[in-house]
Amino acid sequence: MRRRLTRILCWIGAAWLLGYYAFPAALPLPGGLVGEASFAPGVTYTDREGRPLRRLLADGELRIDAPVTMDEVPRHLIDATLAAEDSRFRFHGGIDFLGLARAIRDAVLHREFVSGASTVTQQLVKISSPPRPRDLRAKVVEMAFARKLEMIWDKDAILVAYLNRLPYGNQLTGCRAAARGYFDKPIGDLSMAESAFLAALPNKPTRFNPYRNFDGARQRQLWILDRMREESWITDAEHAAAVGEPLRLVAGGPAGEFEAPHFIELIRSREAETGRVAESTTLDLSLQRFVEGAIDQQLTALDAQIGHRLSTQASVVVIENATGGVVALAGSRGFHDSAGGQNNGAWTPRSPGSALKPFTYLLALERGLGPGSVFADVPVEYPTPTGAYRPVNYDRRFRGPVTMRHALANSLNVPAIRALDGIGGPARLHEALTRQLGFTGLDPNYATYGLGLTLGTAEVRLLELTNAYACLARLGIAAPYRLTREKPMEPGLIGGETLFDRNACWLVADMLSDNLARAAEFGLHSPLRFPFRVAAKTGTSTDYRDNWTLGFTPAHTVGVWVGHFGNQPLQNVSGVSGAGPIFHAVMTELNRRQPAGWYERPESLVEVEIDPRTGRRVVEGSGFRPRHTVREWCLRDRLPSPTRAEDYDEAGRVRLEPIYAAWLTGEGKSFADRYVADAAAAAEPRLRIVSPLPGTVAYLDPDLPGGGRRFPLKAESYGIAEVRWSSETLKIESESATGRSWLILVPGSHEIVATDPRTGLRSAATIAVEAL
Repeated sequence: MRRRLTRILCWIGAAWLLGYYAFPAALPLPGGLVGEASFAPGVTYTDREGRPLRRLLADGELRIDAPVTMDEVPRHLIDATLAAEDSRFRFHGGIDFLGLARAIRDAVLHREFVSGASTVTQQLVKISSPPRPRDLRAKVVEMAFARKLEMIWDKDAILVAYLNRLPYGNQLTGCRAAARGYFDKPIGDLSMAESAFLAALPNKPTRFNPYRNFDGARQRQLWILDRMREESWITDAEHAAAVGEPLRLVAGGPAGEFEAPHFIELIRSREAETGRVAESTTLDLSLQRFVEGAIDQQLTALDAQIGHRLSTQASVVVIENATGGVVALAGSRGFHDSAGGQNNGAWTPRSPGSALKPFTYLLALERGLGPGSVFADVPVEYPTPTGAYRPVNYDRRFRGPVTMRHALANSLNVPAIRALDGIGGPARLHEALTRQLGFTGLDPNYATYGLGLTLGTAEVRLLELTNAYACLARLGIAAPYRLTREKPMEPGLIGGETLFDRNACWLVADMLSDNLARAAEFGLHSPLRFPFRVAAKTGTSTDYRDNWTLGFTPAHTVGVWVGHFGNQPLQNVSGVSGAGPIFHAVMTELNRRQPAGWYERPESLVEVEIDPRTGRRVVEGSGFRPRHTVREWCLRDRLPSPTRAEDYDEAGRVRLEPIYAAWLTGEGKSFADRYVADAAAAAEPRLRIVSPLPGTVAYLDPDLPGGGRRFPLKAESYGIAEVRWSSETLKIESESATGRSWLILVPGSHEIVATDPRTGLRSAATIAVEAL
């Protein structure tokens, strides 16, 4: 019996020696611990002048400063850390069997693990190794590696490596970074209270984030101070002094090299996709700080205006036109200290409202229209597969004949819809935004947005929209925006390509910089007025959920978004009053640093005198001169048609065509001194198919009633009593009682013809039908 017991004890001893010494001794150290307290060089992102923005570990996960040595760490920070994490650190060999027994006992009593038993050495192994599933096997592995470490490193080496690798939250890694980040002081200057506060954070960095849960972090600090007194590491007097000491955290978030956080995170996401790392960025740190200050100042005033109901957010992008470099990017009003501050508003898709209108008019200019071309701002209806679309202006008023300049400057919706319809519908604008200007995230099917695309029915990213405006600023030269530079002083555009007509872009810039033209809706003294020329456009989405102001000078392009990340309305705050003041502050600062001047007029453009009611050119010596004229730019080889006496009545009023008839008898009555219905034009028969519009693509969707096969037919006609529909390839159904007709769709390309049986007048349109 005694011999058997001896054998059992020998086997137990051998197993102990094997598991506690031999097996750990044969293990290699985790890669992150090869070489005592070793650190990979990591990455330091800098701005365009070489000023540091962020330091990261080699794996790109967390920020770190130079590692500390044991001599630099104050004794009370060591004691506070051990009191919080491993009070028997000096007395065990990497595995705390007493703590392990206590954890098992508590688990049995409570039927779940309520306390941990990981030692400082085990935690060092864990944070220095690749992530593992949190299970029993992982725990055993960490214990084995902890034994290995205790066999080859002394306690001080283990402790200093631990302090250098601890995550303190807010992307601060290591006790030196935490001391500077939270208290803006060297580690050796930490008080006992501050040391205990820092020691409280690594346990649960997110839960105890002092900028979001200061009380929770404070309670854990007090618990640590109590533990230090229980271990007799501090006296009662020291404990009382530490408890009573007020803590003064760095205001607004961690101090130190944590600049432009959204900008850096965007770079890191691109690096993860491409595998390429470029530490020199395009950012201008001093301008970035100015932008962040302008955001905070304006939003503080805006919050007060709307009664502090919700924390308003803003994002700003500034692009240097000559290089495409992003010189400032703020994704929110405060990364650490604002609600949702870690959301990047510069990259979050939002509805741009009217901010896409300049691109519709740009395409119309390329088709031969001019700033003096006239659009009918009167009620109109466009049939769609889901019903009639009746666009209205933001104030639900209609203004009759308006020039392109007036319509764009005052952000009128109906003329923009008519302009888009006139260039072939949403397909062309969708192509320009996606294929030419590089917008990502739009539905590949332009029909998803319809004509409302020009009014902001598609969500876009502020960074991409600002870069599209930069293309206007370069007079048609598009280029990818740049966040990094291969070389610190690398000049010029990368990948620049002329995609739009230079003259058309110059005219858009001229219209957007005309403060007098936009005075009707914005006034003469809005935030869009500057003592120097700036092209600017606002946008406001439905229910005032998104405010935008974008614009440019020859030197820089600026984009501003204001709203709530939760998508709540802003209570009648529009683009000019919400985003406008931030835009004004940033543009003014840019001009102070670098006066931008303005563009030289292209030689192919000339200034002529036109009647803004008709868009026609006044010709001297013609024997007729309208009583109200303006000067307007146009192409030298594409002058507007001359004014004609027959376009006016004896009182000098413009004779309007039938499309204005209903408006003239209603809202247009107040313009009776300017306009009159043209009786002769009303008598002339006219016919135009408006549904389907030319180039329409219809989709047969099995989820729609009848598979989406019925498509409404509609014609716009004057002086015509009856319209007959025909198609050689499609069946047409009609209701005699209502006069309504529908196409019965089948896949293919089809022509539809509308005919006036009395005069033989006809109009044709094509439609392509595809099955989903």
